[in-house]
Amino acid sequence: MEESTVFSETLHFLSFGLSIVLLLATAYLWSSNNRKSAEIQQLQTDLKKVKKSLSTLEEKVREIREPQVISEVPDAEPFGLSLNEQKDLRITPLAPQKMWLNFVQAYNEFAGSLAAPGILRKCEKFVQDNKLKLLTCGSSANFKPAIDIKDSIYWAFKCSSDEFAVVPNPMNPCDETLYEYGGMKELYTMNFEDDVYTKYIVKVPAIFTYDQENGWTFREIGVVNLER
Repeated sequence: MEESTVFSETLHFLSFGLSIVLLLATAYLWSSNNRKSAEIQQLQTDLKKVKKSLSTLEEKVREIREPQVISEVPDAEPFGLSLNEQKDLRITPLAPQKMWLNFVQAYNEFAGSLAAPGILRKCEKFVQDNKLKLLTCGSSANFKPAIDIKDSIYWAFKCSSDEFAVVPNPMNPCDETLYEYGGMKELYTMNFEDDVYTKYIVKVPAIFTYDQENGWTFREIGVVNLER
């Protein structure tokens, strides 16, 4: 009887120990499966990245083409001109420069900076430096020599032997009297409306010719902008 009890307790102990072993084995297998599942998932993610990189690389490889070797360089036709056409090699001369361009530029700079004091002296120097003729307008709408700068309405710059570029005397403001009766509206295209303008900006001078027999002869109308 005693031996039976001991054998029963031994079996019970072995059964308990086996249960613990099976439990540990199950836990190990479960943990191992989870690790393997995570590893498999990571491998699948890495595989997708590799496939994507390979696809991109294949596209770049397809874009690469073997360079074409050209045995002879074709003649270029610059600016759409045919190299086979016969070209006119004649040289076209430049249009002659107006003789009054530099004078008008100097005049506009001088007139724009003209201010008191010493206006008369500055004008006298400008007239002397440019060898200008002093003119006024007579009753017959023709020029006659002015006595001095204060009496002059126009200054004439000699362009050639008989051609002169005529500009207004910047000392004289342009009012209605000067515009209507002083020859301004006949000699220039102007933006005169009313009141008084104190500044002249010459775009094109009036062109006259002069000789002893015929005097002053009007050739071309000028263009002057007026500013107050």
